[in-house]
Amino acid sequence: MSKNKYLVPFILITTLFFLWAFLHNINGILIPHLKKVCQLNDTQSSLIDFAVYFGYFVIAIPAGLFCHRFGYKKGILCGLFLFAVGALLFLPAASDRNFILFLIALFVAASGATFLETVANPYATILGPPESSERRLNFAQSFNGLGAFVAPLIGTRFILSGIEHSQAELDAMQARGELTNYLQQEANSLKLPYLIIAAVLILVAVIFIFTKLPEVTESQAGGHGSKFSFKVFRISHVRWAVIAEFFYVGSQVGVLSFFIRFARFTANIPEKEAGYLLTYVAMVGFMAGRFLGTFFMRYVRPARLLSLYFGDVHYRRGLHPYHDGYHFR
Repeated sequence: MSKNKYLVPFILITTLFFLWAFLHNINGILIPHLKKVCQLNDTQSSLIDFAVYFGYFVIAIPAGLFCHRFGYKKGILCGLFLFAVGALLFLPAASDRNFILFLIALFVAASGATFLETVANPYATILGPPESSERRLNFAQSFNGLGAFVAPLIGTRFILSGIEHSQAELDAMQARGELTNYLQQEANSLKLPYLIIAAVLILVAVIFIFTKLPEVTESQAGGHGSKFSFKVFRISHVRWAVIAEFFYVGSQVGVLSFFIRFARFTANIPEKEAGYLLTYVAMVGFMAGRFLGTFFMRYVRPARLLSLYFGDVHYRRGLHPYHDGYHFR
């Protein structure tokens, strides 16, 4: 019994990795779709990504402080609530075809996802033996890859209509008084998916409410009762990790979010076909890399495995777990 006491909590925590993957990986569908629905240009549609990641930038540290004071479980429930509210805001936004309200909805949803990520990543490491914490975290994160595959698949299937008109055709529809009805039909395709997402989030929140989660001590969480301090950036690994994450996320988001638009612009690939290419090629590779990484960690040291993913350059230059005297298990 003691051996399996972490099983149910770990399964629940793992679902969070799957859920917030929707927020990020549905943007590649939302950008071309809302460009059509709200009659935006490409620059304006990029604000979809901005709203999501600005939410992370603003809320990340407050979310950490909240969880530090009120506990991990309350942080999870707060995140699920905010995420669900953001999803529900898509309904009035779609009804009014209001782009500002769409951006607010995405910001609120991203705020909730920030809480979930702030809690789930460290929590996954303590739900089991310390010696397997890295593999456990990577395994949980692999389900983020599964969510990254499912999100564009659902978006392509249920949100993108595949109906794309030229500007001349849109002008003709407007002259006949048909444009508003067409755009509203396109907007309405967002309602059911986001209503279902909100319902799933609320259901998961209810399950968390009635599930007893293990308490987290300061020593398990790696802290000593202190709050966040910018002094943490004195650690070289932290500084370089932040820089690396900044460029990595920027390149990943830039490529995936505008893949459908780029495919249309460069190769005249229809939106649905491009959406399925994004799903079955890029996201399958992303998901496979996640799960394979977890498997290889059983046989390869995490630092060595990471260096292999980056061509071994950093490892050869000495950036390994004991660099600068800072220990990473």
